[in-house]
Amino acid sequence: MNEVISLIIKKKELSGISHDVVLKEIIRNINPKLKKLIDEKRFKSGEFKKFVKNVRAQLRRQFGAFNNPNVDRLNLLRKKDYQGLLLSHQSSKERLPYYNEVYSKIFKGIKSVSIIDIGCGFNPLSSKFMKPFIRKYLALDINENDLKIIQEYFDELKINGLTKVFDATNLENYSFDEEFDICFAFKLFEILERTKSHRLTEDIILKIPAKIIAASFSTKTLSGAPMTRKRRIWFEVMSKRLGYKIETFMVPNELFYILSK
Repeated sequence: MNEVISLIIKKKELSGISHDVVLKEIIRNINPKLKKLIDEKRFKSGEFKKFVKNVRAQLRRQFGAFNNPNVDRLNLLRKKDYQGLLLSHQSSKERLPYYNEVYSKIFKGIKSVSIIDIGCGFNPLSSKFMKPFIRKYLALDINENDLKIIQEYFDELKINGLTKVFDATNLENYSFDEEFDICFAFKLFEILERTKSHRLTEDIILKIPAKIIAASFSTKTLSGAPMTRKRRIWFEVMSKRLGYKIETFMVPNELFYILSK
């Protein structure tokens, strides 16, 4: 199966994804006929190529759509160009001019904070915009290469930060030994959802070990067109049903919900 994984992540924009995550996606899409093709190494067959294309599309939806594969991130890291690294990821690039506003509304005068950031992308590199003292920062993502860069950033700035390869769709992963003050779930839930029931989002929220959840949603499509309906009514209804108080605010391209009990 390692050979199949290598074929799938051959595309540059998918190269850093954890092999465990890719394997899970393979298992989700495989059938007996495909397994036979793989066992026989018939990788040039039309059905196998279609299978690879489908798995790549699903992984790209979770990860690749937000990254610029043409950027030499290791070079940016060597130069300590953390702003350049933020600009290399679509979400943090869009958020960069508004980080001060975003964090002032999320933290609201909090002096000290512990953070768990699920599906973090390069968001941890925006810590310079956070006014509270960071007691601990746990950064979770499926991209091993990006997490290595984030860990070097934590070490360089002497932030008490840890990184961990994390498949956010696997509910068994949500076992933590501590509670955090705030969870960042920026542009997470719609990326993970595969059905319109939104049950996965609800299950994740119930397992998040944080007093406050700061979740966000894009207000434009992946093609860049503005959405006609920016509010996520389903998310608001679900959060209220789970007993959360909701505050909202918006910056260009992104809608934020702050959930607290």
